Amino acid sequence: MSFPDVEFPLFRLEYSNDEVWTEIVQGALGVGSERTDPLTVVEGPEFDGVDVDELLARLNEDDPGYLFVAVADERTIEDLEHPFLIIAAAKPSSRLRVSADAVASVASNLLLGNLSLKDFTAASDSTGTYRAPERAEEPQERTVQVDEIVEVMGQGPWPGPLEAFRIDLLDYRARAGFRVFTTLIDAQSARERKSKRPVSYYAKYWDVYGHNEYLDACVSPVGCWPSRSTFRPDSAGAGGTRYSTRPPFGCLVPSGG
Repeated sequence: MSFPDVEFPLFRLEYSNDEVWTEIVQGALGVGSERTDPLTVVEGPEFDGVDVDELLARLNEDDPGYLFVAVADERTIEDLEHPFLIIAAAKPSSRLRVSADAVASVASNLLLGNLSLKDFTAASDSTGTYRAPERAEEPQERTVQVDEIVEVMGQGPWPGPLEAFRIDLLDYRARAGFRVFTTLIDAQSARERKSKRPVSYYAKYWDVYGHNEYLDACVSPVGCWPSRSTFRPDSAGAGGTRYSTRPPFGCLVPSGG
């Protein structure tokens, strides 16, 4: 049994149905050049029917230097969700079942060191399987001509900002000198989507665990500091907040004094 020099091997240990296997791999990892995951499929007659524990024993003997390995076994083929087995090569090794739709993301995050297998294990369900969290839908958008908007708004006048918007459109159309296109998006959905996933180092907790766990991971403003005295209002009275030392990375910073 030989082990290739790759970063993150995916060992195929079940060979009962080649057609199903091909569908599983393409569904989980994509096709050819579309793939962005670090996994390398390792297959061959020497791995046919090998038990996971036997594979790990051989890996310990040969020590090819893998940090993590993925395994496709009988359960991967037969289960409806086709869960792969991810194993941390450290001793003692730890294992986690990962649904097919999440295995590429999990492998990438593990290899980059963004998250540990322990993080994903903590976010697994009651069956011990980690599944990718649901993603918010992209805002719906369509391209329209400025003339269409002007026509719908009519001659006006409209109250307040709407009239200013209509006049700006007319001015823009006149200066452009040709048919102008713009993109309309569902602004409310866009704002909601943006508010649901924070942009910070702690966003990884949001992606893996969920909203409440993300909040738990973030330290409260006062809790970030040794004492309340560390907060110092802006001496100029501008309503800002000054600190005697730099706040810890990822702390929630108050907007007022």
